[in-house]
Amino acid sequence: MLTHLIALGLFTVDDGSTSQKGNVIATSDRTAVMTIVPAAVARASGLPFGAAAWAQPYDPGDHAPYAIDFSDLLDEGESIAKIEAIKVSPTAALLGIAIDESANYRPIIDVGGQKVQVWFLIDQAYWEAAQFAAGGVQLPLSVRVLTDGSPAKRYERTAVLTVRQL
Repeated sequence: MLTHLIALGLFTVDDGSTSQKGNVIATSDRTAVMTIVPAAVARASGLPFGAAAWAQPYDPGDHAPYAIDFSDLLDEGESIAKIEAIKVSPTAALLGIAIDESANYRPIIDVGGQKVQVWFLIDQAYWEAAQFAAGGVQLPLSVRVLTDGSPAKRYERTAVLTVRQL
C-alpha cells in the first residue's frame, strides 16, 4: 500500500518526525549539495532543472545514509526547522524504492540545521531487476523544508540517485 501512495506522490514524512534532529553520518560522496540555480541551466534528461546528483551510486542491496545539503540556500544564522515532505518519483516507487521510516533510520535534520539525511530501502524482490544492471537508472527524490528564518522560508529541491548493481 505504501508503494502505491508513493507512486501517486501522496506519501510524505509525517509531522511527528519531520523536525527530528541528529548527527548526519552520510559521507561527502553521499551528500548532494543544493545550490542557487541560474535561470539558464538545462538538463538533457527528464530530470528537473538544477537537480543535484549524489556522486555515489546506490546498490539495490545497500542500506546506507544519503544527505542533502541546503547550506548554500540558507541565510547566515538560518537553519532548517522542519522537513515538510519527502517524495520519491513514481518510477522509483514502481522499482521498489522507498524512504526508510523505521526507528534509527527516519529522515533527520543535522544538528547544525543545514542538511537532511535519508536512508533508502529497495524491496528485496527488485534487487536483481534489469533496470539496475549496467549504468542503472537515475531517480529523483524531492525534499521540501521549512526554515527558522523570520519570516520562514520554504525550499523544495530535487536530488538524483543513480541506482545500479555495484
